[in-house]
Amino acid sequence: MSRIRLVLALTLLLVVAVPAVAHARVIEYQIQLSPAGGPTGALAVVSVVLDSADALPQTVKVPVPHGATLLWAGEILGGDPADDPVRETTVEQVGDMDVYTMTLEQVYVGQLEIALAPARIEGDRLSSTMTWTNPGDEVQLSASVVAEPGASDIELTPPRAGDVQTNEAGETLHPLERRRVASGESYVIEASWTRGSASAPIAGDNDSGMLPYLIGAFVAAVLLLVVVMVRERTRVRTRGVEQ
Repeated sequence: MSRIRLVLALTLLLVVAVPAVAHARVIEYQIQLSPAGGPTGALAVVSVVLDSADALPQTVKVPVPHGATLLWAGEILGGDPADDPVRETTVEQVGDMDVYTMTLEQVYVGQLEIALAPARIEGDRLSSTMTWTNPGDEVQLSASVVAEPGASDIELTPPRAGDVQTNEAGETLHPLERRRVASGESYVIEASWTRGSASAPIAGDNDSGMLPYLIGAFVAAVLLLVVVMVRERTRVRTRGVEQ
C-alpha cells in the first residue's frame, strides 16, 4: 500500500472510531439582572438549559455582553450552591457579545455570574440597561429583574409577565416577558425605580460620601458581593425548577 493510501486509510479509521463532538441543543437561556446587586456595580446571572435527551458531557456556549467581568462559571446541581462545580471557560468576542464556552459534565444547567457597569443614579432614581444579542441560532430567552429593598414606582421593559416574589432580604423578583430571539436579534432589559431610604450606596451614586464608603468598607464589600451572588444563584436555580 502506498504512503498516501496508508494515510487515507488511517484517517478514515480515525473518523469512524472517534465520535463527532456533540452539538448542545439549547432549550433556553435565562437572564437575571440585579442593577443594585453589588456595591461596585450591577450583577447578572446568565444560565443555559440544555435538552435532557442528549447525553452528557456537552460543550455549551453562553453569550454575555462584551466587557462584562466573569465572576463564576459552572454547573447548577440543585442543592447547596457551595457544591456546584466550577468549570473552566474559554471566551471569544462575537459582535457585541463575549461568548463563553464550557463543558457540562453532570447536569443540563450551566451558569455564568457576571459584573456589569454600575446603574445610573439621578437624584433618588436608579436606572439600568442590559442588552443581550443572540449570536447563534434562534432560541428561547426568559429574563427577570431583581429590585432592591424599598424600590417603588418600578418601570420595566420588556413588560412584567408573572407574579412578583419577595425574598427575606426585601428584594423583589420581577419576571419579564419570555421571547424567542432570532439570530442577531437583541433582547434589551431596561429597569428603573425610585430608591427607598434604606437603599445601600452603590457605585455611580451621586452621594459625595460614596467614595469613602467604598474605600473604608472594601473587605466588607467583597464579602457582600459573594453573599449576593450566592443568593442570586439560588433564585435562578429555583426559577429553573418551577418553569
